[in-house]
Amino acid sequence: MSPWMWLVVLCALAFSLAAARAQQAPVNVGSAKQLFIDDWLIASRQGVRLTMNPPVKTGERNLVPDKPWEGHRLCAYNSVFEDQGIFKMYYDAIDNEGHRWLCLALSTDGIHWRKPSLGVVDYKGSPDNNIVFPPQAKSHEPGCVFIDSNPDCPPEQRYKMVASYEGPGGFGTYVCYSGDGLRWKPLSDKPSFRPSDTGNVAFWDERIGRYVAYVRMWNPMRTVGRCEFDDLRDFGGEQEVFRYDEQDPPDLDLYTNSAIKYPYAENAYFIFPAAYHHYPEPPAGKHRNDGPLDVRMAVSRDGVNFTYVDRSPFVPLGIAGEFDDSTAYMATGVIRNGNELYMYYHGCDFTHGDYNPERDKFVGTISRLVLRLDGYVSADAEYGGGTLTTVPLVFNGKRLELNVQTSVAGTVGVEIQDPEGAAIPGFALSDCGVIKGNYTRKVVTWRGSSDLSALAGRAIRLHFLMRDAKLYAIQFVE
Repeated sequence: MSPWMWLVVLCALAFSLAAARAQQAPVNVGSAKQLFIDDWLIASRQGVRLTMNPPVKTGERNLVPDKPWEGHRLCAYNSVFEDQGIFKMYYDAIDNEGHRWLCLALSTDGIHWRKPSLGVVDYKGSPDNNIVFPPQAKSHEPGCVFIDSNPDCPPEQRYKMVASYEGPGGFGTYVCYSGDGLRWKPLSDKPSFRPSDTGNVAFWDERIGRYVAYVRMWNPMRTVGRCEFDDLRDFGGEQEVFRYDEQDPPDLDLYTNSAIKYPYAENAYFIFPAAYHHYPEPPAGKHRNDGPLDVRMAVSRDGVNFTYVDRSPFVPLGIAGEFDDSTAYMATGVIRNGNELYMYYHGCDFTHGDYNPERDKFVGTISRLVLRLDGYVSADAEYGGGTLTTVPLVFNGKRLELNVQTSVAGTVGVEIQDPEGAAIPGFALSDCGVIKGNYTRKVVTWRGSSDLSALAGRAIRLHFLMRDAKLYAIQFVE
């Protein structure tokens, strides 16, 4: 092909790409916060990469076993949420006889937790304990506790709990309800789902107006499944939504999921699976079903299609000799304290198959993790600078706020463009007030004004010029 023909082809390709870019249907973001957890809102980026931001491990031992019903260990399946200004943690404990209990701890700051005497369950002749389930010692494996936000949920069923036990309908996954979060009754005498021996997670997803549950599947090793349904008494069937793959070692699978729908932005779901590296089975290995676990993170826009931003640990194991040097499992849930997010994980200093009830007494720790608001993933510009341009957007509101962080050498500027990529007069990069510093709600200005009301309802693009900066989220606000 002659050089002229190549030029014609390249020009035609450039024209078709420009036309496709101009004709792309705009995304209506309204006035909801949008996270940069993937490329969904990004049309192009140069010198900018998406980065997973692991939380700070505080090293705090926020909950430790110190009660007779915790005499063997604190265990892996825990959940946390805020309820009318009080932080509540439903945690998993095992006594020296091997009986498993769901207990409640309370906090006003997310750091200091107390174990109230609830008088709900009799333990060895005394109700002076913080146990909420089961009402008597029997085979029981807890899942998550959550506040049911379904608008049709009766007040006396406001709290829900997923648990696996031997009920009237046989061993399976049951859902129980409570009006006070202390006294529980099953929704049905029949299991809602087959046995699923993990920390099963369920919640009302207001985006789709249905319940969802995240469960364990085997294919052939452990993977994460999802159910979608209208009635908590019947989860229906499951579909696999996350699994190990060819990039993982052949002896690694996914033990838990700790799924959440992020409550402080739109269309953001996270799972925090415990990646389980299996040691060889005996006689090659010392123990059956043994190996260490750490916590990974995957993201999704719809709660179905999950992807890694980074396969490195979101919660790595501690240094040898620390309380979490062998296993880590994420608790389900996130709570907000100002501009920080608190999450929690369970850590142990022995591997999955190396526990010994005769040897291991009062072991296992629940510890706090700290992350900035919206801080799971960021669009990071290199020190030499980079650009990021969004897809066409339609918004409601009067100003643009950024969750953004720069170094002292870094800057961020924002240009508002029409769908074809031309700067809208008055909103060019040269008109934008330079952004430098660390903010969770930085108002962007152009020519000294933040008023965007004239652009609300029309398709625009945001074009960012960044240097040594992290962009976490955007939001148009009234």
